[in-house]
Amino acid sequence: MVPFMRGIIRILTLSVALALLVGGGWLALSITRTIQLQREVARLEVEIEKQIELRLLMAQRLGQTRRLARIHIQSQFLTNDPQKKPLTPSDISKLDPHSISTSLNFIELNEQGREIGKRAYTIPGSTLFVDAWTVRFPQDDVVGGDLLRGRSLVLLRRIYSDSMNPKDGFPIDTPGGIPDGYAAGDEQKFEQAIWKHFWSLATKPDAAAREHVRVAQGEAVYKPVCTGQTYELQVENAGGITLTPIQDGAVAIAPLQN
Repeated sequence: MVPFMRGIIRILTLSVALALLVGGGWLALSITRTIQLQREVARLEVEIEKQIELRLLMAQRLGQTRRLARIHIQSQFLTNDPQKKPLTPSDISKLDPHSISTSLNFIELNEQGREIGKRAYTIPGSTLFVDAWTVRFPQDDVVGGDLLRGRSLVLLRRIYSDSMNPKDGFPIDTPGGIPDGYAAGDEQKFEQAIWKHFWSLATKPDAAAREHVRVAQGEAVYKPVCTGQTYELQVENAGGITLTPIQDGAVAIAPLQN
């Protein structure tokens, strides 16, 4: 019996040892796998955060706008009134809009929002039009913050009204020239070349493709206006120009410092 019991005990001992060995191996494998999964989850979380940040950056760059000018409506009066007596909004509502003239200040702004040029205009009518040439680049260039093509380009052309022929509008900038406040840096040289060949870029797909131009076109924004109103002319990085009403004093304009 003794040898038999010893054999049973030996078998049980080996079985327990084997079970412990298998269990230990499985536990070690499980722990290793858990650690690997935790690391993979952490890596994916970091990657997701990066993707979210990238998408936010893309949305920010694509949707970012910059101010081009501030327009303030000084006064409105009957065109045939030699004294130019100011009209009230209630007066204007009763009159033929084409019998009215509108006096305004057009204030151009630089990248920092400082005044770089101020012009006074008087236009017939009460609906203001602002005409410009615009050039838009592929979204990849905008999102990537390309030095030359990372935002839409705008060359302001003229101001007119619905009572005027557009070709008789008042000029703002000279096409092909350097607009007020511009220096002759690489970006400005690039823009000059764009404006010089603007209509070729606007009408010839191969020319536009060579310069990575997505859209080149003339466009105008317009709105009926009345005395005391102030508007901002803006451009979107990946879009065109907008004319947005603002409250007086909502955004201060810093004068250009010498």
